[in-house]
Amino acid sequence: MISLSPLTTFSQVNTNPARGRSSFSRLASTFGAQIYNQAVTVGIQLALVPVLLHYWGAERYGVWLLLSAIPTYLTFADFGFTMAAKNVMTIKVAGGDRSGALVTYQSIFMLLNAVVTGILIVLLLGLPAIRIDAFFSLVSVTEATAKIVLFLLATNVLLTQYLLLLASGLRCIGKPTEEVAWGASARLMEGVVTAAAAAFGGDIVAAAVAIVANRLTFNLATWARLRVLERWLVLGRQHASLDEARRLFHPSLSFMLVSIGQALTIQGPVLILGAIGTPVQVVIFSTARTLARLGTSAINMINFAFTPEYSRLFGIGKLQQFAKLARLHLWATLGLSVLYIAALSLTGQWIIALWTSGKVSVDQTFFVVLLLAVAAEMIWSAGLMPLASINRHVALSRAFSGLSLVGLGFCYFAGQHYGSLVAIAAPLMGLHVLMVIITGLQLLSFSRLIELRVNE
Repeated sequence: MISLSPLTTFSQVNTNPARGRSSFSRLASTFGAQIYNQAVTVGIQLALVPVLLHYWGAERYGVWLLLSAIPTYLTFADFGFTMAAKNVMTIKVAGGDRSGALVTYQSIFMLLNAVVTGILIVLLLGLPAIRIDAFFSLVSVTEATAKIVLFLLATNVLLTQYLLLLASGLRCIGKPTEEVAWGASARLMEGVVTAAAAAFGGDIVAAAVAIVANRLTFNLATWARLRVLERWLVLGRQHASLDEARRLFHPSLSFMLVSIGQALTIQGPVLILGAIGTPVQVVIFSTARTLARLGTSAINMINFAFTPEYSRLFGIGKLQQFAKLARLHLWATLGLSVLYIAALSLTGQWIIALWTSGKVSVDQTFFVVLLLAVAAEMIWSAGLMPLASINRHVALSRAFSGLSLVGLGFCYFAGQHYGSLVAIAAPLMGLHVLMVIITGLQLLSFSRLIELRVNE
């Protein structure tokens, strides 16, 4: 965890290129990259469905979706270390501590090597010993083909961890826009090569090979770009430190806990409805949730744009600007959340009816409760960013993951007792309102520490 004292090493020479630009220009540039990132994510999801259905057919495409979903759990493979490393490296470089940033960079690199090697060994030994078709219907796809695809897609996910580490290097040298752009472009080309493989007659193995080749290409290109920009930031083991990895363990694990908590609160209610409700309720809840959560996608673009600037300001000791930016961030999010609730409360039912051609009808009370839950999540997630950007989010992440489990328990019992969608949505609203309160108290405590530090 990063402590408040000492904040920086001012005796060292700071050559951070980002210092010559205003906070506004940096935020605008990063926000533009986040818009591109979001457009790529949504565009690829929408575009691939008709393309792959056309060339592969429903059965083969269904198997592809199934096999693609399994390796996504490997995104937790580094336990959040690359996320924590971004913050630490940015703070250190902003304060002129290049040597410290290099220690962090190489320590996480060696840790990744160990984790990736271990997982690959498990996959190579474990896949031949299991029968995938014993758990899932593979239809016309053979067992051998499924295992090859699963291994390749898992390899792609593991290679992505290295791109995340390289992105840490780009962020720490004042290039957060490039950090976002490289990642989004890699996903864009992943979609393109997948569609191209199918269009040119390739099967799911060919698509998986193309995806891995694409990831390797982007990893090498990003590494080359980073070497051109800053030759001192080199991968290796000479400066790696086990103590540094240990220091990052708790904040890293906390990033993973936040992701797990989000997965629980997003997918958990759907699974509960699948167990105690009806298929129609599942469709209604999922459709309403998808529309309601568009607000979180918009706020996340803002949150991710602010994060590098928080780390930079903290690293150079500009705590008053840090606090001012946090206030601006929170007030903007609060205002947008109120407007969002008002707009969708009035138009949500009409949008869903138009979107589903009248096949889905949503109760207004349920939809408003769901909107309030989403708005509360938007607010506390914005409050989390100033703390997460300097790895002071451990307590909040533990609270959120714990409350997520409790909230799902209430969803289950309320759903069984009352049998309505409101009963499922209400505990979610309560969970996120509690997180607003807890996050507010954490920010208040942190702001007092900042005031003491500034007045010293």
